[in-house]
Amino acid sequence: MFHLLQSAGRDGRTSISAKGLSGQGYGGHYFWEAEIYMLPFFLHNCPAIARGLLECRYHMLDKARERARQMAHPKGALFPWRSIDGEESSAFFEAGTAQYHINADIALAVRRYIESTADYEFLVSYGAEIVFETARLWADLGTFNS
Repeated sequence: MFHLLQSAGRDGRTSISAKGLSGQGYGGHYFWEAEIYMLPFFLHNCPAIARGLLECRYHMLDKARERARQMAHPKGALFPWRSIDGEESSAFFEAGTAQYHINADIALAVRRYIESTADYEFLVSYGAEIVFETARLWADLGTFNS
C-alpha cells in the first residue's frame, strides 16, 4: 500500500510508472496495468487519486486520436501501450502497435470508477468522452455484412 500511495500521480496529468519509485526500468512510462491492477486499490481507499489517474488518460485523448489516425483508423482513439505524455514510447514497434486491449482496459477502468464512486460529474466531464472514443475505434475495426 505504501508503494502504491507513494507512486501515484495526484495532479490529473500523471499516472503510476511501471517501476514506481523502486527502480528505473521502463523509463518512468505508464502502462495499462495501472488501470487494471492498481486502480482498484485507489477506488476503495483513495477515490480522488483514482479519478486523477483516469483524468491523466483523458489528457492523453487527443494524442490517442492522432495515434489512431497514424494506425490507419479514421475514427476513435487508440491509447498507447507505453507512454508518459500520450505518445507511444515503446522502442519495439511490434509491441507498441499490437496493443489494442489498452482501450478496453481504460474503458473498463472508467466503468469501475463510476460504479464505485457514483461520480457522474467525472463521467460527464471526462469519462464519457474516453469511452465513446474507444468505442468508435472498436466500431471502426469491425466488419459488417448481411
